[in-house]
Amino acid sequence: MSQWTADFANDPNNNYELIIEILHNGQDVGVIKHGKNGLELVLFPHGSSFSIPFDWLLGLMNEANNKLI
Repeated sequence: MSQWTADFANDPNNNYELIIEILHNGQDVGVIKHGKNGLELVLFPHGSSFSIPFDWLLGLMNEANNKLI
């Protein structure tokens, strides 16, 4: 699981709103941010497939729910 990390950051394209960047081996693969209907998980197009550990992602989503709202 050490290949998966997440960083809190500010989105310069949306009034520097707080977001969570999801990284795999140091490369951005997605983001959790506010959308029109609440929090959204956005995964970026990627040249290869990967599996996100469910428990890690669930914990990250719970953290986002507590800190981004």
